Amino acid sequence: MDMFKTELHCHSRHVSTCAHASHEEIIEKYINAGYTTIVSTEHINPWTFPRELEEGTWRKRLDYFMDAYERFVKAAEGKLNILLGAEIRFFRENNSDYLVYGLTREFLSDLGDPRQMRGGIDALSRAVHEYGGMIYQAHPFRPTMMVTSPSLLDGIEVANMSPWHESHNSIAKAWAKETGLQGISGTDFHDPDHVPLGGIMTDAPITTNEELLSVLRSGRYDLIEKTF
Repeated sequence: MDMFKTELHCHSRHVSTCAHASHEEIIEKYINAGYTTIVSTEHINPWTFPRELEEGTWRKRLDYFMDAYERFVKAAEGKLNILLGAEIRFFRENNSDYLVYGLTREFLSDLGDPRQMRGGIDALSRAVHEYGGMIYQAHPFRPTMMVTSPSLLDGIEVANMSPWHESHNSIAKAWAKETGLQGISGTDFHDPDHVPLGGIMTDAPITTNEELLSVLRSGRYDLIEKTF
């Protein structure tokens, strides 16, 4: 049976200031690695936007964020499915990062700048779930992260395949098992020399947000956890 690969954690240099790969480089890497879908999870964190945008409106910042997604879709040229997600960190609260799936421009526009939400993760979780999306804590046991209440999450990243960070995946897996949280995997792609090593495998390709959310809710997938 054919299995289809979907990347759940990927950054480009066009928005994520810690990334150095162009969309064209990313597309080539993932096609060669046999993936069919990438969820673009650019950062929305305290370092994402240039100063002139920070001093402007959320609409301008959202245009900047969405431009990277649109570039991604254009670079893919229909060879890969590109879905919109985000990795969000707040100005106030803790250093934890949250992967959000099922996003649209309309939802982000109505939400406002999520970094400034009163109530932090509680408010973001409520807004995402009311919209019908899903939220996972990224690499929850990486140093400086703080454990989030399981009641606010759909799951956690139990396999973060970044070669530059110690994410303590074994601890994340144990925590997921203890709490009943769903586990996902992601490459956490950033750089041109990064190898796609994470994500999920399914028996049908994931081509839309609706299909992604359905698969995640059902748990009908296998984790991709390749070793270096």
